[in-house]
Amino acid sequence: MSLWTELLGAEVGFVHAGGVRTRVVSLGEGPPVVLLHGRGGHLETFARNLPALAGAGRRAVAFDLLGHGLTGRLADASYTVGELADHALGVLDALGLGRVDLVGQSLGGWAAALLALRAPERVRGLALIEPAGLQSEAERLADGAVRAAYERGGRAYAEPTPEAVRTRLAGLLADPVGVDSELVAVRTALYRPEEARRVHRLVRAADNTPYLLTPERLSQLDLPVLLLRGEHGHTPDAVVAAARAALPRGRRLDVPGAKQWPQYERPDLVNDALIDFFGKENP
Repeated sequence: MSLWTELLGAEVGFVHAGGVRTRVVSLGEGPPVVLLHGRGGHLETFARNLPALAGAGRRAVAFDLLGHGLTGRLADASYTVGELADHALGVLDALGLGRVDLVGQSLGGWAAALLALRAPERVRGLALIEPAGLQSEAERLADGAVRAAYERGGRAYAEPTPEAVRTRLAGLLADPVGVDSELVAVRTALYRPEEARRVHRLVRAADNTPYLLTPERLSQLDLPVLLLRGEHGHTPDAVVAAARAALPRGRRLDVPGAKQWPQYERPDLVNDALIDFFGKENP
């Protein structure tokens, strides 16, 4: 199914958040649920989720993070996850959103958790899909398989050909055959400008050590939190288990047949889980 049909009826536009022109998509009406994509991503990441959330009576919103997609860039930004979280809060303000349910995938999950810690009055519930930040970069890349995937993915920034972008996307999936050609075309076009590639290099190089989601930090999240882990995800099970144990009101769901992008590979399961979780925790 095409991205155009997935997002049929959605409103796509721009808002200014912290002086940054930010691309936003919104679909449906009702209590807001806001989705934050991962490193090197863009709002199309959630094309398979927004319609289902809207169909469940929610205003489903996604946007390109600071420097990503078609959102503007800042010349003096170092693109730490802290800066991404600050920008995300600015987007909520620009959209006039009060309290929201928040969904974040990978780096977006890390930013979502920081936002909830910094502005707990703004977040009702939190869903973290394969969140980054549970390990330091050194610990993560000590795993040979993770390092190889990291290096393969980096080629898409160095030379954004359709082949390189497809390889990057395939590394996120348990079944590489599931990469959609239209998504490859969109991401290739978004990666092509040199400024976009510069930002992605900065995002990768950013020192996020001060923002790690340690058990101590996670224990401060006094709100409902759902941890979603792909069955074949890179984050070690023990690390996810420790994160779940630290959360005062946490739940965990392992998504079968998925890797780093459960919301894309198994949207049926993830959409139902999000709708059920947010509905029960925040009726």
